[in-house]
Amino acid sequence: MPKIGLLIDSTTLTRGDILTHACVKVAPLNVLIDGNEYRETDITEAKMMEHLHTAKKMTTSQPAPGEFLRLYEEFASEGYTHVLVVLISDKISGTAQSAVIAKGMLDIPLEVEIYPTAVASYGVTNGVMALIADIEAGHPFDRVVGRCKSLFADAKVMFTLSNLMNLFRGGRLNKMSALIGTVLHIKPIIEMIDGKLQLTKKERTNIACYEYFLQNVRAYRVLHRNVSVDVIAINRDDWGDRLVEAIGRENPDIRIHLTQTLSPVFYIHLGDQGFGIAMTGE
Repeated sequence: MPKIGLLIDSTTLTRGDILTHACVKVAPLNVLIDGNEYRETDITEAKMMEHLHTAKKMTTSQPAPGEFLRLYEEFASEGYTHVLVVLISDKISGTAQSAVIAKGMLDIPLEVEIYPTAVASYGVTNGVMALIADIEAGHPFDRVVGRCKSLFADAKVMFTLSNLMNLFRGGRLNKMSALIGTVLHIKPIIEMIDGKLQLTKKERTNIACYEYFLQNVRAYRVLHRNVSVDVIAINRDDWGDRLVEAIGRENPDIRIHLTQTLSPVFYIHLGDQGFGIAMTGE
Protein backbone atom coordinates (compact mmCIF):
# COMPACT_ATOMS: atom_id res chain seq x y z
CA MET A 1 0.00 0.00 0.00
CA PRO A 2 1.40 3.45 -0.92
CA LYS A 3 2.73 5.56 1.94
CA ILE A 4 3.09 9.30 1.30
CA GLY A 5 5.56 11.64 2.95
CA LEU A 6 5.70 15.44 2.83
CA LEU A 7 9.04 17.25 2.76
CA ILE A 8 9.19 20.99 3.41
CA ASP A 9 11.99 23.46 4.01
CA SER A 10 12.57 25.08 7.39
CA THR A 11 11.24 28.52 6.39
CA THR A 12 7.79 26.91 6.43
CA LEU A 13 8.03 26.13 10.17
CA THR A 14 5.83 29.04 11.31
CA ARG A 15 3.39 26.84 13.24
CA GLY A 16 4.44 24.72 16.18
CA ASP A 17 2.17 21.80 15.32
CA ILE A 18 3.58 21.01 11.87
CA LEU A 19 6.17 18.57 13.16
CA THR A 20 3.60 16.69 15.24
CA HIS A 21 2.51 15.03 11.99
CA ALA A 22 4.45 11.85 11.32
CA CYS A 23 4.40 12.25 7.53
CA VAL A 24 6.38 15.52 7.63
CA LYS A 25 10.14 16.01 7.45
CA VAL A 26 12.11 19.25 7.16
CA ALA A 27 15.14 20.28 5.12
CA PRO A 28 16.83 23.08 7.11
CA LEU A 29 18.27 26.16 5.45
CA ASN A 30 21.44 27.62 6.95
CA VAL A 31 22.21 30.97 8.53
CA LEU A 32 25.67 32.49 8.84
CA ILE A 33 26.00 34.93 11.74
CA ASP A 34 29.31 36.74 12.22
CA GLY A 35 31.20 33.84 10.68
CA ASN A 36 29.36 31.06 12.55
CA GLU A 37 27.09 28.74 10.56
CA TYR A 38 23.90 27.25 12.01
CA ARG A 39 21.12 25.05 10.74
CA GLU A 40 18.01 27.16 10.86
CA THR A 41 16.20 24.60 12.98
CA ASP A 42 18.90 24.83 15.68
CA ILE A 43 18.34 28.52 16.50
CA THR A 44 15.62 29.49 18.97
CA GLU A 45 13.49 32.54 18.36
CA ALA A 46 14.92 34.23 21.45
CA LYS A 47 18.49 33.66 20.24
CA MET A 48 17.58 34.93 16.78
CA MET A 49 16.19 38.14 18.24
CA GLU A 50 19.45 38.64 20.10
CA HIS A 51 21.51 38.11 16.95
CA LEU A 52 19.23 40.35 14.91
CA HIS A 53 20.09 43.36 17.06
CA THR A 54 23.75 42.64 17.81
CA ALA A 55 25.29 40.76 14.86
CA LYS A 56 27.43 42.64 12.37
CA LYS A 57 26.86 40.31 9.41
CA MET A 58 24.12 37.78 8.72
CA THR A 59 23.51 35.77 5.55
CA THR A 60 21.55 32.67 4.59
CA SER A 61 22.05 29.68 2.30
CA GLN A 62 20.04 26.80 0.90
CA PRO A 63 20.31 23.19 2.10
CA ALA A 64 22.96 21.13 0.31
CA PRO A 65 21.75 18.38 -2.06
CA GLY A 66 23.17 15.86 0.41
CA GLU A 67 20.68 17.00 3.02
CA PHE A 68 17.78 16.26 0.68
CA LEU A 69 19.29 12.92 -0.30
CA ARG A 70 19.58 11.97 3.37
CA LEU A 71 15.91 12.84 3.93
CA TYR A 72 14.75 10.92 0.84
CA GLU A 73 16.62 7.86 2.06
CA GLU A 74 15.17 8.31 5.54
CA PHE A 75 11.65 8.36 4.11
CA ALA A 76 12.39 5.16 2.17
CA SER A 77 13.84 3.42 5.23
CA GLU A 78 10.59 4.16 7.07
CA GLY A 79 8.48 2.51 4.37
CA TYR A 80 7.41 5.58 2.41
CA THR A 81 6.84 4.97 -1.29
CA HIS A 82 6.07 8.55 -2.39
CA VAL A 83 7.32 11.97 -1.27
CA LEU A 84 5.86 15.35 -2.15
CA VAL A 85 8.42 18.14 -1.72
CA VAL A 86 6.80 21.57 -1.23
CA LEU A 87 9.29 24.42 -1.06
CA ILE A 88 9.93 28.14 -0.94
CA SER A 89 9.86 29.94 -4.30
CA ASP A 90 12.80 29.07 -6.54
CA LYS A 91 12.99 32.75 -7.54
CA ILE A 92 14.33 33.73 -4.11
CA SER A 93 16.15 30.56 -3.01
CA GLY A 94 18.13 27.72 -4.53
CA THR A 95 16.48 25.22 -2.19
CA ALA A 96 14.44 23.60 -4.96
CA GLN A 97 17.57 23.18 -7.07
CA SER A 98 19.20 21.19 -4.27
CA ALA A 99 16.09 19.01 -4.03
CA VAL A 100 16.20 18.31 -7.77
CA ILE A 101 19.92 17.43 -7.72
CA ALA A 102 19.34 15.03 -4.83
CA LYS A 103 16.45 13.38 -6.65
CA GLY A 104 18.81 12.65 -9.54
CA MET A 105 21.17 10.92 -7.11
CA LEU A 106 18.54 8.50 -5.81
CA ASP A 107 19.14 4.80 -6.48
CA ILE A 108 16.23 3.48 -4.43
CA PRO A 109 12.57 2.95 -5.44
CA LEU A 110 11.01 6.18 -4.19
CA GLU A 111 8.70 8.41 -6.22
CA VAL A 112 9.53 12.06 -5.57
CA GLU A 113 7.52 15.05 -6.82
CA ILE A 114 9.15 18.47 -6.27
CA TYR A 115 6.97 21.56 -6.21
CA PRO A 116 8.56 24.98 -5.60
CA THR A 117 5.72 27.36 -4.83
CA ALA A 118 5.57 31.02 -5.87
CA VAL A 119 5.34 32.07 -2.21
CA ALA A 120 7.38 31.58 0.97
CA SER A 121 7.30 31.05 4.72
CA TYR A 122 3.81 31.44 6.21
CA GLY A 123 2.42 31.55 2.65
CA VAL A 124 3.63 27.97 2.11
CA THR A 125 2.47 26.90 5.57
CA ASN A 126 -1.04 28.07 4.76
CA GLY A 127 -1.37 25.47 2.00
CA VAL A 128 0.78 22.76 3.57
CA MET A 129 -1.72 22.25 6.39
CA ALA A 130 -4.37 21.18 3.86
CA LEU A 131 -1.92 18.78 2.21
CA ILE A 132 -1.13 17.16 5.56
CA ALA A 133 -4.85 16.61 6.11
CA ASP A 134 -5.19 14.99 2.66
CA ILE A 135 -2.24 12.67 3.28
CA GLU A 136 -3.55 11.64 6.69
CA ALA A 137 -6.98 11.02 5.14
CA GLY A 138 -5.38 8.43 2.84
CA HIS A 139 -5.79 10.23 -0.48
CA PRO A 140 -3.75 8.79 -3.37
CA PHE A 141 -0.49 10.47 -4.38
CA ASP A 142 -1.73 11.90 -7.69
CA ARG A 143 -4.64 13.51 -5.88
CA VAL A 144 -2.36 15.04 -3.23
CA VAL A 145 -0.05 16.41 -5.94
CA GLY A 146 -3.04 17.80 -7.82
CA ARG A 147 -4.32 19.46 -4.64
CA CYS A 148 -0.90 21.01 -4.09
CA LYS A 149 -0.90 22.56 -7.56
CA SER A 150 -4.46 23.79 -7.09
CA LEU A 151 -3.81 25.34 -3.67
CA PHE A 152 -0.73 27.26 -4.76
CA ALA A 153 -1.87 28.23 -8.27
CA ASP A 154 -3.01 31.64 -7.04
CA ALA A 155 -1.51 31.81 -3.55
CA LYS A 156 -0.87 35.32 -2.23
CA VAL A 157 1.56 36.80 0.27
CA MET A 158 1.64 40.48 1.22
CA PHE A 159 2.89 42.39 4.23
CA THR A 160 4.20 45.70 5.50
CA LEU A 161 7.44 46.22 7.41
CA SER A 162 8.60 48.86 9.84
CA ASN A 163 12.09 48.90 8.32
CA LEU A 164 13.15 48.06 4.77
CA MET A 165 16.90 47.92 5.36
CA ASN A 166 16.89 44.17 6.04
CA LEU A 167 15.44 43.58 2.57
CA PHE A 168 18.16 45.76 1.07
CA ARG A 169 20.97 44.00 2.97
CA GLY A 170 19.64 40.67 1.76
CA GLY A 171 19.75 41.87 -1.85
CA ARG A 172 15.98 41.68 -2.31
CA LEU A 173 15.28 45.42 -2.58
CA ASN A 174 17.32 48.22 -4.14
CA LYS A 175 19.03 50.71 -1.84
CA MET A 176 17.09 53.76 -3.00
CA SER A 177 13.69 52.18 -2.29
CA ALA A 178 14.90 50.99 1.11
CA LEU A 179 16.27 54.40 2.08
CA ILE A 180 13.21 56.32 0.91
CA GLY A 181 10.88 54.00 2.78
CA THR A 182 12.92 54.11 5.99
CA VAL A 183 13.81 57.82 6.09
CA LEU A 184 10.36 59.09 5.11
CA HIS A 185 8.59 56.62 7.39
CA ILE A 186 6.67 55.23 4.43
CA LYS A 187 4.64 52.08 5.16
CA PRO A 188 5.72 49.82 2.30
CA ILE A 189 3.60 46.93 1.08
CA ILE A 190 5.67 44.01 -0.16
CA GLU A 191 4.02 41.29 -2.24
CA MET A 192 5.22 38.07 -3.78
CA ILE A 193 4.59 38.33 -7.50
CA ASP A 194 5.75 35.56 -9.82
CA GLY A 195 7.74 34.16 -6.93
CA LYS A 196 9.67 37.34 -6.17
CA LEU A 197 9.37 39.94 -3.40
CA GLN A 198 8.31 43.27 -4.86
CA LEU A 199 7.55 46.64 -3.35
CA THR A 200 4.10 47.25 -4.85
CA LYS A 201 2.59 50.06 -2.80
CA LYS A 202 3.60 52.85 -0.42
CA GLU A 203 1.21 53.98 2.26
CA ARG A 204 1.47 56.72 4.88
CA THR A 205 -0.21 54.86 7.74
CA ASN A 206 -0.70 51.38 9.12
CA ILE A 207 -4.46 51.80 8.83
CA ALA A 208 -4.06 52.26 5.07
CA CYS A 209 -2.08 49.01 4.91
CA TYR A 210 -4.73 47.29 7.00
CA GLU A 211 -7.47 48.46 4.61
CA TYR A 212 -5.44 47.32 1.60
CA PHE A 213 -5.11 43.82 3.05
CA LEU A 214 -8.85 43.65 3.73
CA GLN A 215 -9.62 44.76 0.18
CA ASN A 216 -7.43 41.97 -1.14
CA VAL A 217 -9.21 39.38 1.01
CA ARG A 218 -12.58 40.58 -0.31
CA ALA A 219 -11.41 40.37 -3.92
CA TYR A 220 -9.81 36.95 -3.40
CA ARG A 221 -12.95 35.62 -1.77
CA VAL A 222 -14.97 36.46 -4.89
CA LEU A 223 -12.65 34.41 -7.10
CA HIS A 224 -11.99 31.37 -4.90
CA ARG A 225 -13.67 28.80 -2.69
CA ASN A 226 -12.15 26.98 0.29
CA VAL A 227 -10.19 30.10 1.18
CA SER A 228 -7.61 30.05 3.98
CA VAL A 229 -6.02 33.21 5.32
CA ASP A 230 -2.93 33.31 7.50
CA VAL A 231 -2.49 36.65 9.24
CA ILE A 232 1.12 37.39 10.16
CA ALA A 233 1.88 39.75 13.04
CA ILE A 234 5.51 40.10 14.12
CA ASN A 235 5.62 42.33 17.19
CA ARG A 236 2.47 43.99 15.89
CA ASP A 237 -0.18 42.06 17.77
CA ASP A 238 -2.52 45.05 17.62
CA TRP A 239 -2.78 44.98 13.84
CA GLY A 240 -2.79 41.20 13.66
CA ASP A 241 -5.74 40.99 16.03
CA ARG A 242 -7.61 43.69 14.10
CA LEU A 243 -7.12 41.81 10.83
CA VAL A 244 -8.26 38.49 12.29
CA GLU A 245 -11.38 40.10 13.77
CA ALA A 246 -12.30 42.01 10.60
CA ILE A 247 -11.71 39.10 8.21
CA GLY A 248 -13.68 36.74 10.43
CA ARG A 249 -16.55 39.18 10.79
CA GLU A 250 -16.86 39.73 7.03
CA ASN A 251 -16.13 36.10 6.01
CA PRO A 252 -17.34 33.60 8.60
CA ASP A 253 -16.66 30.70 6.22
CA ILE A 254 -12.96 31.52 5.74
CA ARG A 255 -10.36 29.58 7.72
CA ILE A 256 -8.15 32.08 9.57
CA HIS A 257 -4.91 31.50 11.41
CA LEU A 258 -2.77 34.03 13.28
CA THR A 259 1.00 33.55 12.96
CA GLN A 260 3.32 35.43 15.29
CA THR A 261 6.71 34.01 14.39
CA LEU A 262 9.00 33.66 11.40
CA SER A 263 11.90 31.33 10.77
CA PRO A 264 15.42 32.74 11.37
CA VAL A 265 16.02 33.10 7.61
CA PHE A 266 13.09 35.45 7.25
CA TYR A 267 13.91 37.41 10.39
CA ILE A 268 17.27 38.11 8.76
CA HIS A 269 15.70 39.30 5.50
CA LEU A 270 12.58 41.04 6.84
CA GLY A 271 13.40 42.22 10.35
CA ASP A 272 11.31 41.77 13.47
CA GLN A 273 8.31 44.05 13.02
CA GLY A 274 5.46 43.96 10.53
CA PHE A 275 2.08 42.51 9.66
CA GLY A 276 0.26 41.11 6.64
CA ILE A 277 -1.61 38.19 5.14
CA ALA A 278 -1.21 35.03 3.08
CA MET A 279 -4.07 33.44 1.14
CA THR A 280 -4.75 30.15 -0.60
CA GLY A 281 -7.94 29.10 -2.33
CA GLU A 282 -9.20 26.81 -5.06
